[in-house]
Amino acid sequence: MSDLNEPTSGEPDDSETPEEFEQDSELVFRPLVTAIANGKFKMDFPSHLCELLVSLANELDEVIDGDSPDLKRLFPTAYADDPDMDAGYQVLARGQLVDHRRAAIETVRESMNLGELDEEQVNAWMLVINDLRLVIGTRLDVSEDDEVMFEVPDPDDPNGHLTEVYRVLGFMLGDIVDALTGTLPLILDEPLD
Repeated sequence: MSDLNEPTSGEPDDSETPEEFEQDSELVFRPLVTAIANGKFKMDFPSHLCELLVSLANELDEVIDGDSPDLKRLFPTAYADDPDMDAGYQVLARGQLVDHRRAAIETVRESMNLGELDEEQVNAWMLVINDLRLVIGTRLDVSEDDEVMFEVPDPDDPNGHLTEVYRVLGFMLGDIVDALTGTLPLILDEPLD
């Protein structure tokens, strides 16, 4: 896969073959992240997805403090009507956001082979995967209205492989969110009878 800061040809590299992504269709049918005892979570991602995640996270780490247009969703405009206020905000906040994202990337690297993670580590995984989807979604020009998650990429689409990576990251993110929300206490508006 090409660097996150360069346009992609859509061609898969040697580390992620289309066959591996076809196998990932099982991601839809089995939980890959489950809450277990003592605030821990069991991570059961296939090794090729872990390798993909680390590879993409490393690429993101290399470009995150740059000015690639693919990063615009990571650092959105805070003051659209006031460029001077927005520039000030970017000066004050961007460095903190970059540091926070780099710390999450490092947590993912360090916890990749642990199998069981605590909530803080799972939150770091969620942040990194979401950031990668934002960057890839920007490159693909995906909007909230797109049905990319539910469409099989066109084999003739030069961005088909990148679209499939986007989809797989979405399934990974969904499992993490499901596992985390499953541990939240149930809050009822009305008491149970």
